[in-house]
Amino acid sequence: MITEQNLFEKGMLISLRMGSYAGRKKMSREQLEGLPVEIVRGVHDLFDKDFKELLGEMDNFDLEVRHKIRNNSIPFPIHGIFFIPLQKIDNLINWLDDKKIERKEITEKIINNYDEAIQIFAQNYPMYYEKSKQYYPTKNALSARFYFNYQFIKIAAPDENSVLSSEQYREEMKKFHESINSMKEEVMEIIYTALLESTEKLKEQCNNGKLNQRTFNSLGKLLEQINDIYADFIDRKDIKDMIEKIKSSVLGTSAKELRSRSDLKDTFAKQIKEIAAEIKALPDMPMKRAIEF
Repeated sequence: MITEQNLFEKGMLISLRMGSYAGRKKMSREQLEGLPVEIVRGVHDLFDKDFKELLGEMDNFDLEVRHKIRNNSIPFPIHGIFFIPLQKIDNLINWLDDKKIERKEITEKIINNYDEAIQIFAQNYPMYYEKSKQYYPTKNALSARFYFNYQFIKIAAPDENSVLSSEQYREEMKKFHESINSMKEEVMEIIYTALLESTEKLKEQCNNGKLNQRTFNSLGKLLEQINDIYADFIDRKDIKDMIEKIKSSVLGTSAKELRSRSDLKDTFAKQIKEIAAEIKALPDMPMKRAIEF
């Protein structure tokens, strides 16, 4: 179980920073003439469709990286920082290093096409170009916007023998304790939401007779992810019991087998209905984002 004392024996914190460039400019009051500027906010692109697709390639790349980090980590109560379990760190570092090379290649492709993209925009949209040409960054400035950095950091509890006064020490210990509790609460809420959505989906499929193997596969991945990433943060016995109950009912179960045997289907449907009701009845569990795959 994660505590203030053993947090960094179980994993590390990662700070991920990625920069991008939207390639847009806010429209002037003159361009918005005739529109209620107090409620209308207008922008226009600085490039044509082809170059915007290049910038979109970078945006999609960043979404993939954030998705990977998010689904292999615990959110830490500081924006942009995540807790990575120890067993995930080596693979994640190797993956991020590979992605850094891939991102550099996308950046180079953008830079190599930059001058031509400006010329094409100037030819096709001369009026917009004339009002916007001073807003195009230099190649070096554009390249610098696509930074990609990650850093593993450690935020330790304050030392009782530090220069802090006793009152300051108690306050810092309280903050650190609250950070750990916040992580645990986040985990509880994430797992609760994911389990509730999964079991409700299975219950619905049992009711309409359309059991889908993909749902069973997704729930199996969910249970595996809970075991790999979240297990050390689960300090509620009722959640642990619920996870075990779902495992015993779902793991090894085949949608095809249930569809072919009404007796098994009826038994499974009853179990899932009871489990979904028990999950919904768990106290102090607000909905949170679900785990993604």
